[in-house]
Amino acid sequence: MSKKYKLKKQIKKRIIMIVSLLSMIIVIIGGIYIYNNYVLSSDDTEDDLVFDEDAGIVQKTNELDGDYQILAVGNSALYSAFNPLQLWHEQGYTSFVMGAPKQNTKLSYHMLKEVLTVQKPQLLILETNAFFDDRVEIEDQGYTYTAIKRTYPLFMKSQRWNDIKNEKYVQDKNYKVRMELLKGYYFEKTTVPYTNGFSYMKKTNQEKPFGTFTKQYLPQILELAKEMNCHVLLIGFPSQTAWDYSKYNTVKEYAQNNNFSFIDFNVNQYDTNFDWKTDSRDGGNHLNYSGATKMTKYIGGYINKHYNLKNHLNEKSYQQWNQDYNRFIQEMVK
Repeated sequence: MSKKYKLKKQIKKRIIMIVSLLSMIIVIIGGIYIYNNYVLSSDDTEDDLVFDEDAGIVQKTNELDGDYQILAVGNSALYSAFNPLQLWHEQGYTSFVMGAPKQNTKLSYHMLKEVLTVQKPQLLILETNAFFDDRVEIEDQGYTYTAIKRTYPLFMKSQRWNDIKNEKYVQDKNYKVRMELLKGYYFEKTTVPYTNGFSYMKKTNQEKPFGTFTKQYLPQILELAKEMNCHVLLIGFPSQTAWDYSKYNTVKEYAQNNNFSFIDFNVNQYDTNFDWKTDSRDGGNHLNYSGATKMTKYIGGYINKHYNLKNHLNEKSYQQWNQDYNRFIQEMVK
C-alpha cells in the first residue's frame, strides 16, 4: 500500500470526525436554545397557551385578562343595572355588557356573531325586555358596524383590532371610559324616585307575543350559544315603563320550555332591598348606581351558586381588573 493512499485514508477519517463533531455541537446548541426559549419561559402553566390554527403551533400569550367569562346582551335596562367591575370585585368573574338604546334581538344577534369570533364565554346573560322591541335604532353604517361599536374592547387583543382602532368612537374620551373602564356599564348616581312601587305588575293570564326580530333571531342566538357550549341565563330588570305581567308570562313559559333559568326582578326582588324611591335615575324606567349595585350583587351570588366559573380575583394575569375597579371607586363613585 503506497504512502499516498495511506495519507488520503487518514485525511478522510479526520474529515468524518470533524463533521461528526460539528454536528454534535449544532445539536447541543439547538437543544440549549429550545430549553431556554420554550421550556424555561413557559412558567410551568398551560393557562397561557393558545393554539394558532393558521400556523398550526402552540404559542404563548399573556393576554388572559382579555378573556371574558360572561357576556351580557340587551338594551338600556341592562347596561343601567349590571356592573361588571362590581361583579369582578365580589366574585372574580370577568364580564362585559353588550348593549345599546332600544336594542332589538337582531342587533343582539349581530353583536354575538361578531364577538364570538374573538371570545369564548361560559355564560350568556340575555336581558328580556329586548325580546319585545321591534324598534330599529342603529348607526347609518348598519348592524355590523353598530355591533362592533358597542363591543369594540372585546376585539382589542385580536387581529381584527387593526381594522377598528382608528374609528372615531374609539377616540371619544367619554365613550372610551364607559366601554373600556366600565366594560359597557352606564354609571349614574342621580336619583329620580318612582312612588308607585310595583303596581304596574298586575297579574294576568295574558301573554304578550315576542317581537318579530326575536322570533327570527333568538333561535339563532341560542344556536350560537350551543355551539360555544355556553350557558344561558335570562334576566328581567325592574322597569315600570317597559315591563308588565304579560311579558313575564311569555318569558317564563319560554324559559321553562327550553330549560333556561329566568330571574325577573319585577315579580320578585329576592331580598335585594330594591326600592323605587332610591334606585332609579329617571322615575322608574332605568336604575341608578344604587339599584345596579343591588342587582349585580344578587346576580353575582346566583352565578356563584349555579355555574362553575373560575374566580380569577387573585391571579396576577388579571390585576388590570383590580386597577380598573379601584379607579372606578376612587374617581367616579366617591
